[in-house]
Parts: sequence; C-alpha cells; structure tokens
Amino acid sequence: MTVGDILRHLNAAAPFKTAESFDNVGLLTGSEDREVTRVLCCLDITRAVVSEAAEKGAELIVSHHPVIFGGLKNIPEHSPIVLLIKNNISVIAMHTNFDIAEGGVNDTLIETLGFKKLETLEVTQADGKGFGAVCELKKELSAREIVGRCKEALRLRLVKYSAGLGEKLISRVAVCCGAGIDENVMRLAAEKGCGAIISGDIKHNFWIEAQNRQIVLIDAGHYGTEIAAKNVLAKLISERFADAEVIVSEAEQDPAEYSI
Repeated sequence: MTVGDILRHLNAAAPFKTAESFDNVGLLTGSEDREVTRVLCCLDITRAVVSEAAEKGAELIVSHHPVIFGGLKNIPEHSPIVLLIKNNISVIAMHTNFDIAEGGVNDTLIETLGFKKLETLEVTQADGKGFGAVCELKKELSAREIVGRCKEALRLRLVKYSAGLGEKLISRVAVCCGAGIDENVMRLAAEKGCGAIISGDIKHNFWIEAQNRQIVLIDAGHYGTEIAAKNVLAKLISERFADAEVIVSEAEQDPAEYSI
C-alpha cells in the first residue's frame, strides 16, 4: 500500500476538487510512491502530533486542517513542517472537501448531536452538496436545552450562546462545523426558518446580527465541532485498507483552556 493508494481512496470519498478555492487539500508533503504500513489521523498537525507519529512509526498523517495553508516564504525551526521533513512523514489534508462530504465532518457533528438533517444550508456543488445543514428537531427544545446537548454530546466544558434567548423554543437548527458562519449563512438560516445556528469561532458582528434577527447563536468551538473528524478519517481508511494500522492521535488536545 502506498500514499498514492490512500490519496486516491480519500479523493473518491471526498473529491479534492470540491474544496473551496482558498483551501489547500490533498498531498502536502511526501511522495505518492511512499510505502505505508501505519497511518495517524488527526484534526491539526502540531509538533506534538508529528512527534507522536514518528514515535509510533507512522509514515503518513491524514489531517483535517492543512499544515500548509497559504504560500510559504520561509519555514522557521518551530514549524511542524520541519519535523515532518526530518522524519520523512507524508501528509494528506482533507479539509473543506471533507466538511461537505456525505458522512464527513458536518454530517458527523449532526449525528453526534442526535439531529436529523432536512437539507443542505448552502448548496455549492452540482450534486446538491454544500456547507452546513438545516436540521428539524423531533420536538421543540429551548435554546438552553440545545446548549446542554452540545455540552454533553461534544464533551465540552464551555459553550457560548446568545444572551437573553435561553428560553426561546426552537424546532429548526442550522449546523455548520468549524468557523462556519458568514453573512450568507446568517441570511440562509433566517430564510429557512432556523431559530438557532450551531457553529464555532463566531465573530462579534454576527452575535449582534443574530440578536437583531432574534436567532440564537451557539458557539461550541472550532475544536469541539470538528475533533470527531479524525475518527471518521481513521474509519474511512481502515475499512478500505485492512493491512494498514490506522491510529487516532492521542497527543492532540484542545489548544485553549477555559476559566469558568
């Protein structure tokens, strides 16, 4: 089995061509010809994760977030890329293409929360796929109850939500993993009758906009809404390549701590 074999399998599951134009997905370091016996899956490639991969003998890391995102003008010593090259570890990134894929990151978030997907929020592909989802709840829940579900299902210590709207009853929710809110998402959620939006990394101006629209924002964090991606990637690879040992990073952790 080679890096190229895994690359082609992942491309079939979540085509790289469906990634956003700003994104950087696919093979980021290494060669397609490299033989692989062990794969490590993660959300983010940090120095700790690369060290873990090297210690466990993984020739390939498959991550959700790209370790190389924009154009590089230099690679400082503290960069994980230095460790990747030193240890001859290849990297494949599955980012926005995996966000929107069937069974991908956003679908996994919806399943974890116990919601039912009604439709795609923002269609970006000819086949109807796209970013975010509109979910119909089995019964009306208060915003505070939905926040509680997020905390419990995603195992979070802290969830931020819109002030003064905790008792609002909600039957329809938009779910957008990662930093999923922009002006278009706000507009579409309102048009599709969503009483709340669950996402992460929500900027101040959107909290104000949501307050004006009386839509509840629930910020479960970028890490919290996407960390399950590494388990989905591991399953996707292990189901196809039975001879490979696929491991999920244990060194990875939320880069932020919270004082309550």
